[in-house]
Amino acid sequence: MNVLARTLRAVAKMRFRVLGLATIKDLPTARFNGLVEELAAAGWRKTSEYDGFDAWIDYGRIVMERDGIRLTLEWDNWTEGSIEGPRSAIEKIAQEHDLPVTPEWRWAQYDERR
Repeated sequence: MNVLARTLRAVAKMRFRVLGLATIKDLPTARFNGLVEELAAAGWRKTSEYDGFDAWIDYGRIVMERDGIRLTLEWDNWTEGSIEGPRSAIEKIAQEHDLPVTPEWRWAQYDERR
C-alpha cells in the first residue's frame, strides 16, 4: 500500500475514534435491504443516495438522518452491507436486530497488519 493510501486510511480510522462512531458490517444483501426499509419506516429520512453508473450493481450508499443523527449505509458486491454512525445509535439498532457492532471503520480489517 502506498504512503498516500496508508495516510488516508489512517485518517479515516482516526476520525472514527475521535467522533465515537461504530459499524454494523458484513450484512447479507437481503438483511441490509430489510434494514434500510425498517429504518425508513422508523422515521429515518434518506438525505442522499449514490447514483453513479454502478449504483447498486457494484456499490451503493445511502445517508439517512433523524433527530440530528446521521447514518451512512453502504453496500458493495464484495463485503455486502454496513451501517455506520454514532456509537449510541448503532448500538441501539444492533440490539434491536441482534447484530454485532465494531468500533472500527468498515474497511479497517483490510489494512496490512504490521
